[in-house]
Amino acid sequence: MSKIPPTDPDSLTFHSLLMNAIPGNHLVLLPDAPKFTIVAVSDDYLTALNLQREPLLGNGVFEVFFSDGGNQAGAQQLLQSLTQVVQTKQTQSITDLRYERSHYQTYILEASAWRVANKPVMDPKGELCYIINTVEDITTEVQLVEVAQANRYLQTIIDLFKEPMQVLQPIQENGEIIDFRFSLTNQAYAAYANATPEQLQGKRVSDVFPGYKETESFSNPVETYKTGKPLTFEIHYEQDGLDLYNLMSTAKLGEEVVIHFTDFTRLRHLQLELESKIRELSRSNQSLQEFAYVASHDLQEPLRKIQLFGEMLRGQRSDALGDGVDYLQRMQTAASRMSALIQDLLAYSRMTAQLDQTTPVSLTNVLNLSLADLDLLIYETGAQVTVDSLPTVLGDSLQLGQLFQNLLSNAVKFRRADQPLRIQVRYRCLSAGDLPTRVKPIRQATSYHLIEVVDNGIGFNEKYSERIFQVFQRLHGKTQYAGTGIGLAICDKVVANHGGAITASSHTGQGATFGVYLPF
Repeated sequence: MSKIPPTDPDSLTFHSLLMNAIPGNHLVLLPDAPKFTIVAVSDDYLTALNLQREPLLGNGVFEVFFSDGGNQAGAQQLLQSLTQVVQTKQTQSITDLRYERSHYQTYILEASAWRVANKPVMDPKGELCYIINTVEDITTEVQLVEVAQANRYLQTIIDLFKEPMQVLQPIQENGEIIDFRFSLTNQAYAAYANATPEQLQGKRVSDVFPGYKETESFSNPVETYKTGKPLTFEIHYEQDGLDLYNLMSTAKLGEEVVIHFTDFTRLRHLQLELESKIRELSRSNQSLQEFAYVASHDLQEPLRKIQLFGEMLRGQRSDALGDGVDYLQRMQTAASRMSALIQDLLAYSRMTAQLDQTTPVSLTNVLNLSLADLDLLIYETGAQVTVDSLPTVLGDSLQLGQLFQNLLSNAVKFRRADQPLRIQVRYRCLSAGDLPTRVKPIRQATSYHLIEVVDNGIGFNEKYSERIFQVFQRLHGKTQYAGTGIGLAICDKVVANHGGAITASSHTGQGATFGVYLPF
């Protein structure tokens, strides 16, 4: 069979009739590379591309479809495939040829994808006389694959989030939203239903969580969808066998509602447990305080009687007692120490709680009151006291008064006998970054008041600087220095109650420095 010239009208008509007898989108091309003249076109091809037959016949395929210089990648694919047919005389396929063309009405460029097959037509001598170019529009198929891939990618991304999220489509009847349908969820949300996101896809929310319609997890998304207003709210979900505490955020996106959850269930349960423990501890502390008050009151009365009757015995029966007067004196001394211990224990028990209320307190006024209480002792010992100007802080004046009373009396008590006592009360302000590393205030602040009480007394070994703030800790015998070993423990509690810290530094025989750090 000889090649049919494309200019022969009878041949063109014959081949067009032949092509139309074969269903599909076909072109018949001459193997006149690189032109590849079109000699026949099927009606299906013309319909698929919305073309007319006459402008195609007799023209090269690249003149018709690629003359504008666009789609060069597709043109190169097609040329390579047709050339291989000419060279190999075998069918060549293109699985995905991309082509952009103007819409016949809007003239907007539209991207399409085609599956192409170029089949050789041989004459009886085995010579190539035609190439049948068959195309199939796979644009929708490719788009579906791309959408599926994008959805899988999106699903993978949102499944990486540990916090639950969902996208819901409203279900409406008579203009009212009666339910929502799952459009998209992540694994963290699906775990609430012991399911996967794929299993929830397309289901009604009420089919999975029947009780949600009775909660804000339904009513608030409805409001967001109707008004477009995003909402953020806390919810305690106690439906459908669940006990969840969530912070929910709703936002409208197109015709859907996006919901994000912050699940703080575990934190809330810990908080409730902590609150229960605090209430229990508060009741225990209250009981202990009541016990301490009752015990101190009930114990003081027998002690007073011991002391009173001891005085009476010593005054009225000393001759009859003989050497027993010494034992009586020791008994009264012990009773006196026990009375002081009970009073100090009661004072310490009242310091164990944080402050309920704070007011501005002038530390200068508090210190002056403490000095006035100690003025006789200071006069008798000849102590010299110098005081810097002190700040005003938020706190409790009675507790702060006990703080300075104990620190000053401590300095007077542990004075040296061989030199006059000097006490300095110094003040300066420190930034948080300038705090010594061992100072750990209870409350964080940008800066701190530092009040130092410095004396030139007997001092103590530096290794006891932490121990001296513990209850009943004494560095000296009770016969050498009076006291119960509770005073500095009270100081530590007062400073802690005010969010600060207290330190002590000293060397034996070289005095001591007590530093009080209070948040600015």
